[in-house]
Amino acid sequence: MSERARYFLPGDEEDDRVFEVVPVDGLLRVTTPEGNVVDVDAFSPGPGQLHLLWGQRSVDVDVVETDQGLAVYVDDQRFDLDVLSERERRMRTATGGRGGAASPELTSPMAGKVVKILAQAGATVEEGDPLVVVEAMKMENDLKAHRAGVVATIAVESGQAVEIGDLLLTIEDDGDGE
Repeated sequence: MSERARYFLPGDEEDDRVFEVVPVDGLLRVTTPEGNVVDVDAFSPGPGQLHLLWGQRSVDVDVVETDQGLAVYVDDQRFDLDVLSERERRMRTATGGRGGAASPELTSPMAGKVVKILAQAGATVEEGDPLVVVEAMKMENDLKAHRAGVVATIAVESGQAVEIGDLLLTIEDDGDGE
């Protein structure tokens, strides 16, 4: 398998750290955000465990899933990480999933076709409610509300093709607590 993958360690605002990983000759070739290239031999002796070898350095890593992402233990040090694939990053960015759902706009994180609209204009929605289903590469993806409020506009219709960043709908505040 020679599939290239990009992983993002979310930072502040648009300051994500991007790592590129490519399998090469049984190793993982990792390019760091600074442009350094490291060939890593990775072995998983058990669930949540990794043994990494690069150059003359050998490291045992324990990985624990938490509600906030991953807790990674290296040499008795804990690192809290939220690692995203390129697709997960687009999904999070498009749905305001960075914790700041200030924008009322829900945009498409992928190119595809709208196959179903689950919301109606004027409907009250909660954060996380499924609103639109977009099919991409023969997979249906539920796009969810990035904030609570009222669906103000629906900018697409079922069967419509969409590109990354196209406006799907807007969710406005529900009326100042009335």
